[in-house]
Amino acid sequence: MQTLDSTVKWFNKTEGRDKICKVMQYGSRFLMWHLKTNSGNEQLSNQFKNLFQSTRDARKLFRLAKSLNELQTIIDRVAQNCKSPQEQVARALNILTRVWFLLYWFYDNLSVLSSIKFTTSDPKPLQKKAMTFWFIAIITNLVDTIRQLVVNFQFIQQNKNNQGAQQQIANRINQNKSLYLNLIKIFGDLMPAGQGSEFFPKVLKINLNDGVIGLGGLISGAIAAYQAY
Repeated sequence: MQTLDSTVKWFNKTEGRDKICKVMQYGSRFLMWHLKTNSGNEQLSNQFKNLFQSTRDARKLFRLAKSLNELQTIIDRVAQNCKSPQEQVARALNILTRVWFLLYWFYDNLSVLSSIKFTTSDPKPLQKKAMTFWFIAIITNLVDTIRQLVVNFQFIQQNKNNQGAQQQIANRINQNKSLYLNLIKIFGDLMPAGQGSEFFPKVLKINLNDGVIGLGGLISGAIAAYQAY
């Protein structure tokens, strides 16, 4: 386990760099769409298209073996001693979210290895599987985030007149601020995940353009970069 811990810490050093690249990736995707659709500047639009594709591929390579991070988190969560039903539900949702993300990274890694011709598999179905697991992970994370907000609001409401719980209330209020940012980030990520998994076009009959996808990813990336700073 010590080897796994050391490996995960080493991979995490690239996390901040990945978030900056995410801002560049989706910001470029939005500008690519905007310049082509609203300005008619095909040349500049193509330049941002190249930047979008390059940062997208670079991030995929950064994420090789990132499933180890999720495996470590799952092992840690399983080992937790949860006494109350509320803690057990929180742990179960967290483990489930990390399992979906593990599968997302796994298929995402296979997809990029296929794209660079390291393997002979077709990258398109692998990428669709990756995006599907990402979408499921986001939905599970959304449920968990809303659960945390509800729990915090209930605690604040029940203890607002309890002078001995004022510090805990202040802590819950500060935690809610982070949870609000997470909600915005989640809805931003739903744009590329929902389109890439084909949930939006096939189930909801909504086909998002590059502008919406780019804006959603840009907002999510900006929040993630802020939180990682």
